[in-house]
Amino acid sequence: MTAIAPTESKRQSSVIAVPGMRSDVTVTVDSTGVSHIRASSAADVFLAQGYVAARDRLFQMDLWMRRGLGRLAEAFGPQWVEKDQASRAFLFRGDPVAERQAYGPRGGEAMTSFAAGVNAYIAHAQATDSLPPEFGRLGHQPLEWAGEDISRIRVHGLYENALQELTRSRTLSRWGAGVDALRRSLEPATTPTAHADAQVGPDALAMYELASGPVRLGDPNATRNSEPAVDGSNNWVLDGSRTASGRPLLANDPHRAMTLPSLRYVVHLSCPEFDVIGAGEPFLPGVSIGHNAEVAFGLTYLPTDQEDVFVYRLDPADSERYWHDGAWRRFERVEEVIPVCGKGEEVRLNRFSVHGPVTSIDADAGTAVAVAAVWLEPGMAPYLSSLRYLDATDVHDVRKALSQWGAPTANHVFADRSGQIGWQASGRTPVRQADGLTPVPGDGRFDWTGSRGSDDLPGLIDPDEGWIATANQRQLPDGATEPASPVGYEWLAPYRYLRISEELRRDRSWTTKTARALQMDVVSVPAQRICGVLRGLPLSGLSQPASQALRLLAQWDHRMTEDSPAAALFETWFRGPLRRALLTRAVIACGVDAVDEAVDTLDPTDREEAAGDPRVDLRLFDELAASPSLLAEVVDATLTEAVDHLNRQQGQHSLWEWGRFHTMRFTHPADEIAPDWSLPPVPKSGSPDTVAVSSRRADGSQTAGAGFRFVTDVGDWDDSWFINAPGQDGRPGRKHYQDHVQPWRAGEYLPLAYTESRINALAEWSYILAPGG
Repeated sequence: MTAIAPTESKRQSSVIAVPGMRSDVTVTVDSTGVSHIRASSAADVFLAQGYVAARDRLFQMDLWMRRGLGRLAEAFGPQWVEKDQASRAFLFRGDPVAERQAYGPRGGEAMTSFAAGVNAYIAHAQATDSLPPEFGRLGHQPLEWAGEDISRIRVHGLYENALQELTRSRTLSRWGAGVDALRRSLEPATTPTAHADAQVGPDALAMYELASGPVRLGDPNATRNSEPAVDGSNNWVLDGSRTASGRPLLANDPHRAMTLPSLRYVVHLSCPEFDVIGAGEPFLPGVSIGHNAEVAFGLTYLPTDQEDVFVYRLDPADSERYWHDGAWRRFERVEEVIPVCGKGEEVRLNRFSVHGPVTSIDADAGTAVAVAAVWLEPGMAPYLSSLRYLDATDVHDVRKALSQWGAPTANHVFADRSGQIGWQASGRTPVRQADGLTPVPGDGRFDWTGSRGSDDLPGLIDPDEGWIATANQRQLPDGATEPASPVGYEWLAPYRYLRISEELRRDRSWTTKTARALQMDVVSVPAQRICGVLRGLPLSGLSQPASQALRLLAQWDHRMTEDSPAAALFETWFRGPLRRALLTRAVIACGVDAVDEAVDTLDPTDREEAAGDPRVDLRLFDELAASPSLLAEVVDATLTEAVDHLNRQQGQHSLWEWGRFHTMRFTHPADEIAPDWSLPPVPKSGSPDTVAVSSRRADGSQTAGAGFRFVTDVGDWDDSWFINAPGQDGRPGRKHYQDHVQPWRAGEYLPLAYTESRINALAEWSYILAPGG
């Protein structure tokens, strides 16, 4: 193929020899930072994808590989040995042949070629002394990649049930079912049981937390938070009866940790086998959200339960043996030889049971704990199954490809040029003999008896309503069916979905512009509901601060905009004094003696993340509102407290702004070592309950949200739009390192060019990857 000719004012093509390349590959970089790769074979396009991704994201990719393989100590020192040991415990350990075959006919080739491309760029950068600056300042070299390692690494998916099991069991044992119900809503409603012979200490899953935690180079013990997450997403798809163009429209904005560089990487892969553009993770071949010439596709997290915690009784005479299925079994022991920078090697011991990695052994208590996870089985590497639908030609092809989807479980929406739309819940979940909500004895009584695949989960093609939306809520649209027993109970609150569905029902002339506006919607449904009740509350008898606060909330449109004083007041009150007051009343009603201790368990004052479940908050508020006098008393006290807090933090109420409290700072993993690579904080609209979601720490700073957003008019592919904050390039100092931040904050989008004419119009420069080297 010939290179797309850059215009006269743009940089001319250069030729780079790449080992393993079969024919010339053209790479054109456009003004948004997206690379358009044109090759004459799938093998070459994946090799080029690895090369291009490494050119833009090598330090991020190397950190991902080191974290996943347990090789951080090799670069950063002995303080990382424990994390390395933990990561190695959760690597895929099964049949490598079955693993390669699990991602379809192109899976093995894609991983091998992608890894070869990464290695080719590493060799080029080392030879030309052009490695990213992190390697020089931190004093290490990038790892060499192997294709099989890409699918062996499993800890970067979306999972959290194991930690919830442990928290729930301890809450049930200490405080009872009534208090546990205040922690997180379960759907369908059920009362979990704490098994008396499966009680363990708070550190039983420390290894699991360490393995799945982020890499902050100043904090080797960083773990992910165990509170309910908003690591979710929104997506929706409309058929032509709902759009101005008469064609389907698809929108997707995945919500993940806000990182620098972005967790997503947008790329265009064109070869005779497929021509696909969109976002994946920079460490993986292929694209998981985007479109090809015929079909658009997107995904959100489907919060099913893919994990269980098993607790074993140890042999009193030999703590290396555990009781299972009527016999003593010996743990499998694996010596991990961990290279350590400046220290040679350290040897650590990992143990495995019939269920999975052993995360703790307490010889004194005579117990051990292991985690069983579907995502440790063949074919379950996160997002790699998207390789199966790159060449799909219609919605039926996509649905067929999704029958093999493994992890994480996802809501896929899709639409094709013929006008059809669809949704499929996808992923594998275990068939268990318990509800999966608390740890269970590992003696065999609660072993899994099989698994369910995507074909056992609900899906739809062309619903009568003309639209489908998902937002991590318990998803069961009209006409869909679900398995006989629940695949999970821990769904996210439905308020984003309710807002999206309200708007989709309202209009039949949707465009990519109005869909983008809905992705940026910051109306808070909890605020609407609570403020609606407050309007009936008499101001007489209230303190002056409370009555002034009520007047401010009464005039508010419930939009969580960064310049809104009412938004600052509501969020400070709702997730602060009001929540604690509601929980205190509810805990007292449960008959608990140590009320303050129980409330601190539910809503810890020293938490890093803003905790709590808004479904619980609204339920308790509705119960309070049934008594107007009690409502007035609680509102008076808690609003006064919130006003006092804001006055101390921001000054008088005329100075209040949500964005002074709620900010986003894109933080480099080496921030504590090199803060100049991080970006200054920016004010941010949104909240955990808005369509434009924004999870946050207790200090107000954003931690997760939609860094990447995508909208397309299906078939008119140049009417496709995206944003990928902070930017496409992960190398400090480059143009595309942070150029998406301001448009992202302002709710603006960039064109996602697909046709040759559109790419040419946006081209900045191009180069050729040629055989050789």
